[in-house]
Amino acid sequence: MDFSYDMAKKLLPFLARRRIPLTPDNYLMFYDYFLGTNPELTRQLNDALQKESLFTPAVSARIFRNFYDVDSEKAKVLEEMGERFGSISISLEENLGQSLDSTGRFQQVLNESVSQIEQGHLKADEMKNLVDSLLSETKTALDNQTALADLMEASNKVIVALTEELKDKTRQANIDDLTQLYNRRYMKQRFKELLQEFTLQGTQSLSMAIFDLDRFKTINDTWGHAVGDKVLVVTSKIIKSFAGERHLACRYGGEEFVILFVGLEEDEVHNLTECVRKKLEETQITIRGENIPVTISAGISYYIPGEDEIAFVTRADKALYEAKAAGRNCVKISKD
Repeated sequence: MDFSYDMAKKLLPFLARRRIPLTPDNYLMFYDYFLGTNPELTRQLNDALQKESLFTPAVSARIFRNFYDVDSEKAKVLEEMGERFGSISISLEENLGQSLDSTGRFQQVLNESVSQIEQGHLKADEMKNLVDSLLSETKTALDNQTALADLMEASNKVIVALTEELKDKTRQANIDDLTQLYNRRYMKQRFKELLQEFTLQGTQSLSMAIFDLDRFKTINDTWGHAVGDKVLVVTSKIIKSFAGERHLACRYGGEEFVILFVGLEEDEVHNLTECVRKKLEETQITIRGENIPVTISAGISYYIPGEDEIAFVTRADKALYEAKAAGRNCVKISKD
């Protein structure tokens, strides 16, 4: 929270000085801009700031689309956050305007006072009035500056809280409710990012394992969907345990799961996939005193430079089909 708060303290004045609207899109982009984690984003924002007289919504939308994948769910979240960011922006503009007005009045009174003193024709009571006027305008200017500083401080805290909430809601939009694994939509987004990294670095290997529970329809038909859901949850926990934090585990749909492996050798991918299969086979799922045998089949594809997502997934899917045809409860590797 301290890091986010410090970042907000830098961001708000930066956006205000450049008259950049305080929106969730702009806040996210310039948050990453200050982090410096995306050189191309930094370059495009710098170009826009240098070339554009105003950082308009059209300019913001164009750059945002280049770097952030926003589906309908995330759009709703951003729209909701936008309304709340907007109220903060209005308050800041109003207080900044008041502060600038009071500063302008103070400067005007100060100039007039200097002029009168230079003329040297002020009487004692006129000098007293002049000093009183200067003191009054000074107090007003300082009060408005203090009020603006207080508002900036409060706004920083609110924006940090909104940013954390935005991250949380975005995460929720990427998670499958039942299994708590990432969903298919997020996997597709993350695959694009990994593909870009793979293309740029050229050294990091990328592999995919598609898992499909064997005879899952029979489990549902025999024991009911509540038991079927339990099997899905148990399976997802096993898959997540072997994927860890390094690799991406997701529920691909129905009883299908995917792990995207990053930076592993082919035999390591095969071994981890086999570990998932064996662990599920050995796991006892007991319903009303009776054990339910659960097995899973898997197909693996190793990324070939230059191929797109469809080709990559299709090869893993074909290998999965071969595993099913070979009697299920086994792992096959794409031969293409």
